Amino acid sequence: MTRAVLAALALAALLTLPFVLRSARGPAAAAPESSARTSGAAETLVIMTPHNEAIRSEIGRAFRAHMARLGRTVEVDWRAPGGTAEIGRYLSSQFAASFELYWTRQLGRRWSPEIAASFSRPPPSPPSSSSSSSSSDVAEARRVFLTSQVGAGLDLLFGGGPTEFTLQAAAGRLVDSGIRQRHPEWFGPDGIPEQVGGERNWDREGRWVGVCLSSFGICFNRDALARLHVATPPSSWSALGDPVYRAELALADPTKSASVGKSFEMIIQSQVDQARRRLSAAGPTGAAALRDEATIDGAAVREGWTAAMRLIRRVGGNARYFTDAGTRVPLDVSTGDAAAGMCIDFYGRFQSEVANTTAGRPRMGFRTARGETAINADPIALLRGAPHPALALDFIEFVLSEEGQKVWAFRRGAPGGPERYTLHRLPIVPRLYDHAFDEYRAEPDENPYQDVRGFVYRESLTGPLFNAIAFVVKAMCIDPADELTAAVAALAAAHFPPRATALFDDVSAVDYATVAGPMRAALQSPDPLEAARLSAHLVGQFRAQYRRVAALARAEGGGA
Repeated sequence: MTRAVLAALALAALLTLPFVLRSARGPAAAAPESSARTSGAAETLVIMTPHNEAIRSEIGRAFRAHMARLGRTVEVDWRAPGGTAEIGRYLSSQFAASFELYWTRQLGRRWSPEIAASFSRPPPSPPSSSSSSSSSDVAEARRVFLTSQVGAGLDLLFGGGPTEFTLQAAAGRLVDSGIRQRHPEWFGPDGIPEQVGGERNWDREGRWVGVCLSSFGICFNRDALARLHVATPPSSWSALGDPVYRAELALADPTKSASVGKSFEMIIQSQVDQARRRLSAAGPTGAAALRDEATIDGAAVREGWTAAMRLIRRVGGNARYFTDAGTRVPLDVSTGDAAAGMCIDFYGRFQSEVANTTAGRPRMGFRTARGETAINADPIALLRGAPHPALALDFIEFVLSEEGQKVWAFRRGAPGGPERYTLHRLPIVPRLYDHAFDEYRAEPDENPYQDVRGFVYRESLTGPLFNAIAFVVKAMCIDPADELTAAVAALAAAHFPPRATALFDDVSAVDYATVAGPMRAALQSPDPLEAARLSAHLVGQFRAQYRRVAALARAEGGGA
């Protein structure tokens, strides 16, 4: 037994040592890059991304061709382990392992659970007044990490939305690439605006920059809609809560995909926006305090949050399944395995083109939830300790250049466009929306800089709760899915009787105050058991509620 254990440990060490050594390299990591240029050998760029094969293929091909025209041979080593949320967890674990090695081996310092939990977190505000040696070590570890070249053997993080990139930047894993210093004219009033519709397009400290734009909406299968006798394709989040879609929606787990999490966040943002409009229009009838903007905002958040939780539950109750990958949603909708689903725009448009070309008719479509979704930048960033920082900057420069933006935005076969796949991405550079390019763009009628439709994303409302929202959706809809769908079936069979429906719509367990307060605190705790205990309690509470709903619906409907 002992020999077997020792052999297993030796094998594990052998397999992990090359990566660990590569991850822990310091400033000397840039040396191979310069030697590759002078020797004529291929330069390799390592990119971590959630992007699909079509994007990796077209952007990689175009960048290699661009660099070849400059006399350089370049290869792109794509790392695509899953969705953005999974990539975030991977980066967290790899940087932690690398920094621990650096802290203990090179600096000869003692590692502790407090350092492990805190070196990648910004200090509390206001700072702790503790003068203990433990607190001092944590602060020192944070300072050392932010001035180190500790890395994960990766050059770039590419794709996934500003929320995840903001979190990675705050953790210290992203660094200024230098793109704004190289091309200051590309940013600001005469270039890429800092914001559109309340969403940031680039980080002021240069740690990330958007390279194209996205919105969120609904993909649908026209044959399936005809089968369900739905005459008008769904184009709003509330449409997906209609009982006609029971067991017909393809949805994804927001704890596994940041783009899916963003869709659920958009439901909340849109409901809060609608509540605020109602309250503002109501005037002082019986409540003069509502004339105060701050009071209106507070009431709108509470009212809109409750409406959103109810809608999310109804949408979840219509789910055919919750997949781990957001990319599966449009795939299953295209084949008719689901009638509709929530997805990011380019997934829906890309799969619609594939499905309609294959079928020879417009079988699948996609509609943006206009007025109910933000315009979201898709960023790129240089990772701390990147082995090839200069080549990484060249790549960032390319994808933001007019040449690179045409690959994102143009139809397949258009001059300067992609060769094999139309990517259906909206360019972030405003110049690409000039009418001179209309005949080449894959989406000539889309202009996010003119089409916000009054919707303004308010980061302060839901941005800090992004992970908590995903947690709520999982606890409320995914983990108790059997009980939820049974409750919805019982309600539908009884024609939604009032008492059972009212119980179903009770979302007090996840009201705004609870999620923004104790739930968020539990999820931020360094003790993972705290979140696990909260999840178990919440899932159990929802399961019991759904069983009561089903029983009450049967009783009210006269069923057994």
